[in-house]
Amino acid sequence: MPKENSVLTGISFHTLDEKNRLFIPPKFRSEEKKYVLTCGIDNCIVIYSFNHWRNVVKKIELLSIKNKTYQRAFVRLFFAEAEIVEIDKQGRLLIPKKFKHKYKLYNEVVLVGNKDKIELWAKEEWDKYYDKMLKIIKKVKTQIDI
Repeated sequence: MPKENSVLTGISFHTLDEKNRLFIPPKFRSEEKKYVLTCGIDNCIVIYSFNHWRNVVKKIELLSIKNKTYQRAFVRLFFAEAEIVEIDKQGRLLIPKKFKHKYKLYNEVVLVGNKDKIELWAKEEWDKYYDKMLKIIKKVKTQIDI
C-alpha cells in the first residue's frame, strides 16, 4: 500500500474518534486516496488500497473451493461487506457503523500490517488471537527455517 511491492509490517494502537474516524499511520498509507474495507477471515476488518483491491478481486475470481455452496457464501459475504472509503487530509478513514458494531470497535483498536493489507482489530480480540497464535508458534517454530 505505501509503495508497489513494499510489505506492510508492524502494529499500531489507536482509538476511533467521535465520528468513527481512524488515523492511519503514514507507514500504512498508500499514495492513493481510496481504500476498501471488508470482513477478514479472522475476527477483524481487512483494509486494502483500492489499487490492490483489484488484485484481490482477480484472486477471488480464480478461487476454487470443492463445496460450491461454501464458495458462493464466502464470495457473496466478502463483497457484500466491502465498503469503499477515502482517506481525509489528516490521514483518517471513516469506519462504517456496521463494522464498528460487528467487530466491537468501541475502545482501543489495533492496526496490524500483514504483507499486502492492514488488519483492524478490537484490542481485546487482537490480544486473544495473539496469545493463541503464540502457543501455535511455539509448537511449529522448530519446523520453520527462515
